[in-house]
Amino acid sequence: MRSLMLLPALAAMCSVQAQQINGYRYWFDDNAASAVTTSVAVTDELTLVANWPTGAMAPGYHMVSYQVRDTNGDWSVPQTKHFTRSGKVLTGYRFWVNDDVATLTTASIGPNALVDLNGLIDPGTLTKDYNTVTLQFRDADGEWSVPTTALFVKNAGLVNGYEYWIDDEIADLTSGSIGPNGVVDLLADLPTGVPAGDHTFTIRFSGANGTWSVPLTTAFSSTVSVEELPGITDLLLFPNPVTDQLGLRMNSDAARTLQLEVLDLSGALVRDLSTWSVAGTMHRNWDISTLASGSYLLRITGEHGTHTMRFVKP
Repeated sequence: MRSLMLLPALAAMCSVQAQQINGYRYWFDDNAASAVTTSVAVTDELTLVANWPTGAMAPGYHMVSYQVRDTNGDWSVPQTKHFTRSGKVLTGYRFWVNDDVATLTTASIGPNALVDLNGLIDPGTLTKDYNTVTLQFRDADGEWSVPTTALFVKNAGLVNGYEYWIDDEIADLTSGSIGPNGVVDLLADLPTGVPAGDHTFTIRFSGANGTWSVPLTTAFSSTVSVEELPGITDLLLFPNPVTDQLGLRMNSDAARTLQLEVLDLSGALVRDLSTWSVAGTMHRNWDISTLASGSYLLRITGEHGTHTMRFVKP
């Protein structure tokens, strides 16, 4: 499918009564009577890529709806995504600020050009705190893409501090100071003793003028202790999903060497991360930016066993 805004990969998990996925169906533009049903090999996770057969569709806005089927024969709740179909190059763009159409700005653009909104938005008319900017692109057919809206903050001044919290527990937030060119090592600073399981982490930064940035939230996985790796505790995989830098923190009660590898869900080796000598509380990052999108396992091997932690690369 060719589109101005690529239809994102759609992942669906079915965990009701521990059932697995064995099929899916989809239809366009609310025309459920035209639904196409496809059976797949039984799996825990199904990724539907952006290759829907849209060649006969007219340019412009469309919708695709889909469901997955489990091994009980039950269908999931339908999910719907919007997309714009086009086989043409980009020729222009337009944007507006704070949902005010009076601020609409339209301009031309080449197919390989970049739009730097930082240099285009006039800050003189904006408020000090939160603002929104909405952007669309136009193709050679004259069709506009689906609008995309982002938050930003104006006139915050130099960064001078931050605060973060776990699992929406804002009352238990941790705060600190930071200089304009400073770095916050989140993997090292995250608290120990986080219960085992998946958690969310939210951080925001303060400016010298008293304005806070938009909160940024990501997920991470925690393992309190590992039976397969005696002496290893407080494993923390951060962030998860991860786009480029995969971080791991752990505590080892003695000096030992671990082997780390990335596997696909079938258990095949994808990448050898080599060995890591640990003692006490340590953390490390690996660049996995070149990995293809999908779900993976991080395998940690010690002298007494092996432990795996699952992560997702969008």
